[in-house]
Amino acid sequence: MIRTMKRVYVYITFLMMLAACTGTGKTARSDSPYKRKPIVEVTESELKNDAEQIDATMQQLLGNQEEAIAKYQSLLGRNPDYSPAHYGLGKLYFNSGWLDSALYHTQLACRLDSGNPWYKIQLAHIYEHLRDAKNLTATWEELVRGNPDVVDYYYNLSNAYLFAGNVQGSIEVLDRVEKRFGVTEAVSLQKQKLWYAIEKPDKARKELEKLAAAMPTEPRYNAILAESYMNEKNYAKALQYYNTILENNPTDENIHVSLASCYMAMDNLPQAYRHLRLGMANPVINCKDRMVYLSEFLRNERFFKAYSKQCFRLADTIAAQCPGDDGHTLLYGQMLAAQERFAEAVTQFKAFLKTDRSQYSVWEALLICESQLPDSTEALLEDARQAAELFPLHLRPYVILVQEYLRRNNCEKARYYLERCHMIAPNETTIKQLTQQCEQQCQ
Repeated sequence: MIRTMKRVYVYITFLMMLAACTGTGKTARSDSPYKRKPIVEVTESELKNDAEQIDATMQQLLGNQEEAIAKYQSLLGRNPDYSPAHYGLGKLYFNSGWLDSALYHTQLACRLDSGNPWYKIQLAHIYEHLRDAKNLTATWEELVRGNPDVVDYYYNLSNAYLFAGNVQGSIEVLDRVEKRFGVTEAVSLQKQKLWYAIEKPDKARKELEKLAAAMPTEPRYNAILAESYMNEKNYAKALQYYNTILENNPTDENIHVSLASCYMAMDNLPQAYRHLRLGMANPVINCKDRMVYLSEFLRNERFFKAYSKQCFRLADTIAAQCPGDDGHTLLYGQMLAAQERFAEAVTQFKAFLKTDRSQYSVWEALLICESQLPDSTEALLEDARQAAELFPLHLRPYVILVQEYLRRNNCEKARYYLERCHMIAPNETTIKQLTQQCEQQCQ
């Protein structure tokens, strides 16, 4: 029962294959499913050929290769012009690795039925395995000419030119695709890669410009072009693409920050601040990134002098809107310290250290801020001890500990930490001064 069902399945599979193989054969296609197809007379000889073809293909599908070859050869012995048998025999030889025999029979099938695309596709695969680039491209050219609306044939032709090492030819085929089917992302990006491959970046960028013009609501391509022109310092051109993004995607989370950077590069500080403020008001951008953007803009000396107060107010607004564990506390603390708002900076640094105690620079910033506060001596002492334990090779925590213990007249502790200072940096002027002070105070 199982064997019978298997044979039925193979038989059905073959009927589907045979429909493809016979190509321009006997059946006519109706333009309407309700229109009666014309009756075509089939001779007894043709029925016999088809039956033997089915039998040979079934043997091939069942893995009986020798029996399949014998049946194909028997059929071709009586009817040497029966193209499906040449195609089937060529396929069998191709799958078995007998490329010369596969080529011979597939070429015969193509000559006998030149309109069948399946025969030419098989022929192209054989040429590819034979590394015959010339005939490979010629075969796909025939398929494109005969089937100009099948886009996959163009892609295979383009790849055939690449196989032949003809990048320019491959690009020209893709130009034909665009001319017939319009600009598409896949084709434009492939052409861009090919232009870069032959070191023609200007032409590669034109492909991206064409794609951006065809898809104006897709910000990605305009953004790539804008960044490209920014790198070339062609800010006017970059501004054009940034404005296109703004026009078509006004809610794009990074567009105002990008425009601010562009205006900053153009030395247009009022517009730079205007777009920075708009970007900082976007809640989609997380708090840490907004603080990073502010910090980067404040590094520009002219911008800092003109807009530092406004930017610090922006930072206060962002911090008030954001939870304490959103990653922005370190940068906000640094901004507060720059304004000498030491108590607020201490709060931010300590919030950061609750999640990350591994950065010495944060501990040092905390100690500096605490040392500026008159009522933080206990906190300063404790934080200096912790910093010294975590980072025993850094000098500042020990210096603070010596200073604090001398202030409290605790000579024993002062000498203990002063000894650590001598081990790290004995020739430092500060250490020499502390040593002199300790000797005078603790005689």
